[in-house]
Amino acid sequence: MISKYIRTTSSLAIAIGGLAFASPALAQDASAAQPEASDTDNTLGEIVVTAQRREQRADDVGVTINVLTGSDLKAAGTQSVVDLAAITPNVQIKNVVANSVVNVSIRGIGLNDYAANNNPAAGMYVDNVYLVSPVMLSFGLFDIDRVEILKGPQGDLYGRNTTAGAVNIISRKPSATTDIQLEAGYGSYDSWHLDGAVGGALTSTLSARFALQTVQQGSGPQTNYVTGNRIGKVDRTNGRLQLLWEPSDSFNLLLNGHKGYDRSDVSLYKADNILTTEEDAYAGQPRVSGAGIDPHMELESSGVSLTANWSISPQVTLTSISAYEHFTRLHIEDTDGTSLSFLDSTYRNSIDQYSEELRLAYHGDGLELIGGAFYSHDKVQTRDEFFSSDLLPLLGLAGLDTIGNTYRQRTDAYAAFMHAEWTFAPNLTLVGGLRYTKEDKVFDQATTFLCTAGSCSNLFAPVSNDYSTSNVSGKIGLNYQAGDRTLIYGSISRGFKSGGFQGQLTFDPTVLQPFDDEKLTAYELGVKARLFSNLQLNAAVFDYEYSDAQIYGPLFDSPVGVLFGIANVGDVRVQGVEADARWRPTAGLDFRFGVGVIDTEVTRSVVAGVAKGSVLPNSPSLTLNGRMKYEWSVSDRASADITLSGNYQSRVRFDVVRSPAEAVEGGYFLGNAEVGISFSDHWRAAVWVKNIFDRLYRTQALNTSVGWTSQYGPPRTAGFNLSYQF
Repeated sequence: MISKYIRTTSSLAIAIGGLAFASPALAQDASAAQPEASDTDNTLGEIVVTAQRREQRADDVGVTINVLTGSDLKAAGTQSVVDLAAITPNVQIKNVVANSVVNVSIRGIGLNDYAANNNPAAGMYVDNVYLVSPVMLSFGLFDIDRVEILKGPQGDLYGRNTTAGAVNIISRKPSATTDIQLEAGYGSYDSWHLDGAVGGALTSTLSARFALQTVQQGSGPQTNYVTGNRIGKVDRTNGRLQLLWEPSDSFNLLLNGHKGYDRSDVSLYKADNILTTEEDAYAGQPRVSGAGIDPHMELESSGVSLTANWSISPQVTLTSISAYEHFTRLHIEDTDGTSLSFLDSTYRNSIDQYSEELRLAYHGDGLELIGGAFYSHDKVQTRDEFFSSDLLPLLGLAGLDTIGNTYRQRTDAYAAFMHAEWTFAPNLTLVGGLRYTKEDKVFDQATTFLCTAGSCSNLFAPVSNDYSTSNVSGKIGLNYQAGDRTLIYGSISRGFKSGGFQGQLTFDPTVLQPFDDEKLTAYELGVKARLFSNLQLNAAVFDYEYSDAQIYGPLFDSPVGVLFGIANVGDVRVQGVEADARWRPTAGLDFRFGVGVIDTEVTRSVVAGVAKGSVLPNSPSLTLNGRMKYEWSVSDRASADITLSGNYQSRVRFDVVRSPAEAVEGGYFLGNAEVGISFSDHWRAAVWVKNIFDRLYRTQALNTSVGWTSQYGPPRTAGFNLSYQF
């Protein structure tokens, strides 16, 4: 595999180098002839991003970045963060615990942990606000302007916990122009949704935008054989209000407030339970499982941010972003998948976070500077309970019915950063950045408890530990503008993810000592080329040195079986290539393709359960995605469109600890289709089908005290949407 990868990488590197000489003429000829993009010709339009904290064309950013516009998300039927993986190469996003904890892996770098206190390896930002916990990532996507997925460590402008990359979700902002958008839809399992947004001017200096989404579903694809009930009910509503005050051309304030809830069913675990044969009768029915309790969740989130921009001079801008987030979670599931009480789990989390970022930007002739400081404080409180009245007696703990753990974690993070881009010669720009980060964590009130009839006793005295770390991360790169629409870039970047504490159940208090930081150094070479006015090609090769990697899995043995946790397992090498292309051969016809190839290998292991040579979890060696959309006129006032899309991923391993065969899922392809008709530039009606071939596939496999459990992706679903915009 390695030799094959090296040959592939070398070939692509040579091709990228060749484009440096071949594409200037192509790009210059294309740009000289092309007008602004429109729906009536086949010219590709511009995409403007803020990935580097300022507005730029995506083609001019020397970072591998996938940009998904609001229309792209609509065309793909995207409703949540999890759906983004299907339209982005080398990205895996999945639910780790049923459907309320989300894991994001970019180029094989991610964290499977279900504990609320450990930060994701890919930084998740919503309207420039960093979300500290994976339990906060299961929100719906609505009224989105674009999503920017930055790949590789973002150690200078983003900083902490971005070893994998960063995901920027940017909502549509208020403006003085009146804008109304409405959509209603109905689909399989008695599901319906309503999205709405309205914006415009309130006064000559104040504009507003209000957006609301509700998603409801009355049934689902799973059946609980214990009760006969269908599982899959969805009850999720989110709202956002933004106010933009522009008293002058040089100053503006944006107030952004949001609130939402999710009171949906928790999906069932399909278990191969080693302690009973009860579920054996349904072994061949993957969507039939058991639950002796009512599996459901109650998630509530709210937050507010205030962004101030002050143009001190035409060259200098000061930006302040102040934000507060509050999140609570109640998640109840039957992990053992039977009517018996082996592992009836209840997770309770409460999270409060505050952050402040201050940036000063300078825009000069051939020089761009961004510097600033960042502070955040967050508090995570957790109580996990496992009602196990049928399991504990089998383990010699008769008379007890519940086992659980609790903890509190408080984190203070400080950072100072500087990013510079200097065009020191025609078409050559030197890019550099540094960031100093300091983190202090206090982990206390941590213990494991045993209960009988509601009376609980601690197994050991509550543990209190602290952890402090500091790090200098950053990047250095070179951009070569090989023509107006061709960029060749190379970079060396370094990021880190801070250490922390186990948030899982343990019988050994010594396990609650902190694990260490992980660090990643990335070497990358890429190209972004507008080969013709209707053809865009982006490609990159990369090589990662990943040290002290934090791996989550069944690392610890205990009286109730194997327990999950995090450890620094050693060093990993990640190598890969990826490319995406957009081609519009004629007016109305649009193609998009993406391919990602990665090879991961543990090169040094210090943990007995992780073998040298193992691959990383959630890192399929090949991912493909594509979309074809064709639009044509039906009459002077009506047009029709058809969209076909799909994605493929090769074999994936969900867990590498002890290399279990049960944690391997074979490759699969998912296909989707939509047909729509639009009227008078305002109305659109569409019918759609997802997973059109009804492919059965697993999204997670988990080893528990009662055996292996699995989660499955949704089956074929269909529906229709009706939308209006003004």
